[in-house]
Amino acid sequence: MSRRITISAIQLPDYHGEGSLEEKRDYNVRVAFEMIEEAAGRGSDIVCLPEVFQVVGVAETSDEFVRFAEPEEGGLAKTLCGLARRLGVSMIAPVVGLYGETLRNVAWVISKEGKIVGRYFKVHCTRGERDRGILPGDSWPVFDLGFAKLGVMICHDNSFPESARCLALNGAEIIFWPHVQSGWGDEVWDITLRSRAIDNAVYIVSCCFGRRPGEGWRPGMMVGRSGVIGPDGMILVEAGRTQGIATTTVDLDLPVIKHSFTKAGWQDFKVEMLRDRRPETYGVIAKTSR
Repeated sequence: MSRRITISAIQLPDYHGEGSLEEKRDYNVRVAFEMIEEAAGRGSDIVCLPEVFQVVGVAETSDEFVRFAEPEEGGLAKTLCGLARRLGVSMIAPVVGLYGETLRNVAWVISKEGKIVGRYFKVHCTRGERDRGILPGDSWPVFDLGFAKLGVMICHDNSFPESARCLALNGAEIIFWPHVQSGWGDEVWDITLRSRAIDNAVYIVSCCFGRRPGEGWRPGMMVGRSGVIGPDGMILVEAGRTQGIATTTVDLDLPVIKHSFTKAGWQDFKVEMLRDRRPETYGVIAKTSR
């Protein structure tokens, strides 16, 4: 069997135009649309944008977050859905969303047919986000797009290994991680993402922001390095530090085979790993800290 799909991680520039806040927001959106078009031209089945792509470098205060938040039935959502339908590509579109009077850090999951088929609300919102009025989510949904089952964790969610494990247990084959990462640097990208992929036998897709070509980089800036990690921990493709698109094709039906992992001979690692779990002993994980 073979279920080959092409994935693109879009690394937008960590540069947001000039002029008013509205003009900077429009720049973010325009560049995102252009890069989605380029990724679709590479034959992508699904593309992912970075965390809250429309407001990074634009909104700082609570009032600004409200001002630029997007309702699910609003203009940005309609344009993204139209683009997905025209290009025949599925999308993960993370935005600051407005649901009634509630702000959410949300990733819209958009099908190739141009429909929002689901949404993920960031569970582990930072203290800064909560102070600005963003309400955290409380579940780990997995979305079946027909060609793949996928989940999303956003930025700070990856600080907790339970995030990826919950998505894997819910059936995710690919976990998308849109984020705005800088200060922790490359160690987080290398160590935690590769371990999340290995521990759960899933593909991990990282989407961040990058420097403009010709600009320098130093620790503390956006880490960039959007890309795809395989379920064996191998980095399959990476965008580096600057604006760009990381694209690769994977076979979701190709198992991770290991020798003598839990018994003699060759085994499907994911099947055996899940079979050997002892969830009845893991109760301490769910306890509230004091």
